[in-house]
Parts: sequence; C-alpha cells; structure tokens
Amino acid sequence: MNKQLPLFGALVLASSSVLAHQQWQGYYLGASAGFGFNPGDNGELEFRRVDGSGNEQAIENAFGDNFEGKFNAGSLIGLQAGYDFQNGRYVYGVELSVSAADLSQEQSAFSATPATYIERREVDVLTTLTGRLGFASERAFLPYIKAGLAYGDVDYSWEGNSGAFRGEADDDDGSGLGYTVGIGMEVRLEKNLTLSFEYQYVDLGDADFATNFSGEQSIGGGNGAFNAFGNAASGGTNAEGSDDDFDFQVVHTQLKYRF
Repeated sequence: MNKQLPLFGALVLASSSVLAHQQWQGYYLGASAGFGFNPGDNGELEFRRVDGSGNEQAIENAFGDNFEGKFNAGSLIGLQAGYDFQNGRYVYGVELSVSAADLSQEQSAFSATPATYIERREVDVLTTLTGRLGFASERAFLPYIKAGLAYGDVDYSWEGNSGAFRGEADDDDGSGLGYTVGIGMEVRLEKNLTLSFEYQYVDLGDADFATNFSGEQSIGGGNGAFNAFGNAASGGTNAEGSDDDFDFQVVHTQLKYRF
C-alpha cells in the first residue's frame, strides 16, 4: 500500500497542474487606463505649388528653419470585452476595446511676416479588434502578444493667422484605419479578477489632408506671399505634413473580471 503513495501523489500534482492551466478560458470584461506618446519624428509642414512650379527658394526665404513637428501626449480610458480559449499552456482569444483618447500631432511652420501655420491631427476615440496569444507559465501569470485592427476617429484642423489662407482640401476626417501590435503580462489577483500591464504600437494609416494658400501680385511688384504661394488662378500652394502616418505608442493597465 505504501508503495502506491508516491504514484498517487504524482497523479494529484499532475491533476492540479492541468486544472491550474485551465483557469484562463472564458469570457471577460475589462476597464483600462493608459498614456499615449510618440517620441520619434513627427514631421514638418511642406509647401508645394499645385501647378508643379518651384517655390523652394521663396519658402526658404520666408520660413528659414522655422519648421516643427510634435506629438501632444495624453490619456486613454477604455472598456474591453473578449473571450479566451486554452489548449494546455497556450491561451488564445479575441478582444474588442473602445477608448476615449486625448492625443494629437502638430506639424507647424512660422514665417518672417510673422505668421503661424499649424496642421493638427487629433484622435478622440480609439477602437481596436485584436487577436491574442499567451503562454500560461504558471497559475498566476500569463505573458502574451497581440495584433489586429485599429480605428481612430481622427479630426484634422488648421490653425493660423496668415492672410493667404484659402481653406481646406482633401479633408478625410474619421478615416484613421490601421493596425496595432502589442505585448503584455496578465496577473491573477483572485479567482475572477486579473490585472494586465500592456504596451501597444498603433498606426492609424496615412493622412490625405492639405490646406490651400495663395498670395496675389501687388501693384508695385512681387511680394513674399505671391512668391511663396502663387495666386488663386494657378491653384495656389498646398501645405501638407511630411509625416503621413498618424502613429503612436500606448502603455496601459487593464483590470478584468473573468466569468
């Protein structure tokens, strides 16, 4: 009888291990709070004549090196819903996330007139649909990777005090469809409650946006605005950001209730 005790103990431990690795499967709801940022190159404004004629020297004379691109970091507060499957130690599933965001990117130029030109892209709502693959290394921890679609409710706007401003063209508000990839760690706090720590890269795709300017010829000869932007009859000049992609990084925590 005593010889059977080690075998019985091994079976109990194996059974406990299997049960431990089955605890991630099922539906869940979550709430998250995070921070979005982009420390990389955010581009600058570029002025191109609609008729294709050259205006590089006039732009350099008017603006010099006074071009700037920056990302205005901000918060993301969201809700999530998902389902995980489990096969041994491997956990895979799908998640839908909707977050209120406060993020924007600006590409600007400042002329010697002086005049200010600022193109701004903002995202107020970020939605992602992602697949996830994790590895249940032990009962309380689940490291994972994820990837999927990202959609941002992107608004484009122009701010400036130049008299050469004529209006917006090719404004594609709301067309921020792209992708996201990420990595994270989920920790079990108790039977139905977990906490995730996650990093994501989000790219909302190219921006087809331009603002049009023109400067009319003065009676006494050419002026700075005319040399830089041309006149309305020639189509003027479009100002576009050199950084087409609206992309950023996100770090956030997520509290989940698993059913």
